[in-house]
This record gives sequence, C-alpha cells and structure tokens, in this order.
Amino acid sequence: MNKRDRIYYFFLLLFVPFIQCKKQYNPPAIETINSYLVVDGFINANSNESTTFILSRTKKLTDTTSQTLSELNAQVFVINKSGSSFALIDAARNGNYTSPLLNLNSSDQYALKITTSDGHQYISDFVPVKKSPPIDSLTWRQDSSLTVYLNTHDPNNNTIYYKWNYIETWEHYAPVQTFWVQNNGVISSANASNQTDSCWTTANSTTIITGSSVALSQDIISSAPITTIVRNDVRIKARYSILVQQIPLTVNAYNYWLLIQKNSQELGTLFDPQPSQLTGNIHPLTNPNEPVIGYVTAATTTQKRIFISNNQLNNWDTRISYNQCDTKLIGTDPLNTFAYTYSDTAYAPWYFTGFTPDLYVTKKTCIDCREYGGVTTRPVFW
Repeated sequence: MNKRDRIYYFFLLLFVPFIQCKKQYNPPAIETINSYLVVDGFINANSNESTTFILSRTKKLTDTTSQTLSELNAQVFVINKSGSSFALIDAARNGNYTSPLLNLNSSDQYALKITTSDGHQYISDFVPVKKSPPIDSLTWRQDSSLTVYLNTHDPNNNTIYYKWNYIETWEHYAPVQTFWVQNNGVISSANASNQTDSCWTTANSTTIITGSSVALSQDIISSAPITTIVRNDVRIKARYSILVQQIPLTVNAYNYWLLIQKNSQELGTLFDPQPSQLTGNIHPLTNPNEPVIGYVTAATTTQKRIFISNNQLNNWDTRISYNQCDTKLIGTDPLNTFAYTYSDTAYAPWYFTGFTPDLYVTKKTCIDCREYGGVTTRPVFW
C-alpha cells in the first residue's frame, strides 16, 4: 500500500463514525399537528343573490395528500347588528355553506357566526357593506402569451381597494368527429343532445388578485393584469371566455389579502417579501388562543365577461394532442346492426363501412371530448 492509499484510508476511517451518527432533523413546526379553521368567502350584499363560505382545516406541512380537509356539519349564520340571522347550509356536504337568495340592507353591518360540530364557536367582526363600481372593460393583449387586463374607476373615490376573482370557460373538440354514439349497448345517430365532439370546461381562479388606487389622486384602476395564458395553451384552441368578479374591500381586508398574496405567490428569492403572521377578523369564542384563518368582508359586487377566439390570435397552435387513434373493424349482428357488443370499454363506435354491416371502433380519446375534461352541454351564455 503506497502513501497516498494509506492517507485515503486514514481519513475514511476517521469520518465513518460521523457519517453513521448523522440523524434527520425535523423542526417542530413541521411535525406539529395543527388543524386550524379556514374560512373563505364574503357576505354577498347583491340583491337577490346567495352567500357562500367554504370551511376547511389546515394540514401538517409533511402531509402528502392534496385533498382539502372540509369542515362538515357546522352551523353557519350571517347576522346583522339588529339581531337578525340567515342560515347557510352545506347541502352537498363538501364544506361549502350557502344561503338562500338574500336581500341584505347595504346600509347595515354584518358578521359571520360559526359553530363547528365539536361545539367550538367563532364570530367575525361586524363589517360595513362596501359597494362596487362597475367594471369599465376587460381587454387583452398578446405578445407571446396572452394577458387579460381590467379597467375600472369609482367617480366618488370611495372604493380604492379591490379584489378580483374569475371563472374561465373554454370550448374544446374531440380530435376526430363521429356521427354515432352508443348508450346501453345501442348505437344511434349523434345529435345536439348526445354529441361527443364539442365540450366546455369551466374552472375557478386559484390565485389572489388585488389592486389599489391609494397612491393616485383619483380612484382609477387601469390595465390591472387578471390572468396570463401561455402561448398554445389548450384553453384557446377554439374559443375562451372569462367572467371577472370585482369585490371592493376595506383597507384592513385589503392588507390581509395582500399579505396572503405576498406570502403564497411572491416567495422564492431573497428579495421577495418574507412570510408574515396573518391576522384576520374572525375570533374564536371557545378557545381564545386558537388561530383562525380568514377575513370576512361584506360587499356588493360587479362582473364582466369577454370572449376570445383562436382566430383572433397570432400564431396560436390549434392542433390537439392525443394518443394515436387505434382503430379496429368489428362485425355486427346482421339482424340488428345497431346493437353494440364490443367488450373493450376504451373504444367507441366511429363509423360503419360502406354496404357491409361492419363497424369501425376507435379509442374514446379520439372521438369523445370528455376524455379531456368538461361537459358536452353548451353553457347558456355561449
């Protein structure tokens, strides 16, 4: 053994005990089982509309599941200062508590009261009703990607603080058209009520979008970015629609949502805002030291919708990605051509051959747009 080898083995033997003694360290904050109440929603003071709040629970940082921990079997009420109350019901048992259609007094103040299934009680501060001005316009601009912008203003200079949500809907097609459908083993002609060529998918916004005119001499919001769709995104392969809802906020509510926005969407570098403590306006009555996540706002809202078609865009790919259309020719019953008995449920009828009672079938991914999400019922606003 030469000198270099002896030195190598010496250091190897020296460090082996340290390597063996190294233990994984999990900070207490990661291991702590915290199940705090999360309250998401606002008191809707629009005439003849309902109010919805979503109740859920926080999870451990080490939890691998993305499933929401819904808070079920709670008693939820919107109350006003005069003592009247309006119940919200979780009819679907998914943590979404909704009121009947209400006509709240916009000059009154309202709060949210919650009693969970374990008897714990929570109540928010009473908040005034903020009134939203109209949305002046929604516009869009395409560079490579496409961005939707919002313009609004309050001539009375009363709003100043804003929050926006949106619902987007897009039309998409099956890669290959078929004139036949099958249901319960019977093949029939496709029509508007049972077609599988055209689908519509709807999704809610998942980001927090806020804006303020506090630094301006007038209450004007100009070209506030609402969402960006990257070039060639499937959502504008055909036609796309976005419905934007505008919610006015108090200064305290705005600061709360701005803090969440910074904590959840702008972290990643040393120069980004650092995580901060959230302080909402919902208070636990049973256990005063229990944190509660959420901020209750009461407001009238306004909304506006625009449509964007693929033919309005520059160099936006319209091709639809799909698995290769594997086709098979199968025989049919000469006495009952429209009986469908093919056993592989991944396939569906495509077309009949000329004068023979044979049928081509192909993968559903080729002829059924529902394989890519959405429903075949055309939205009423489309």
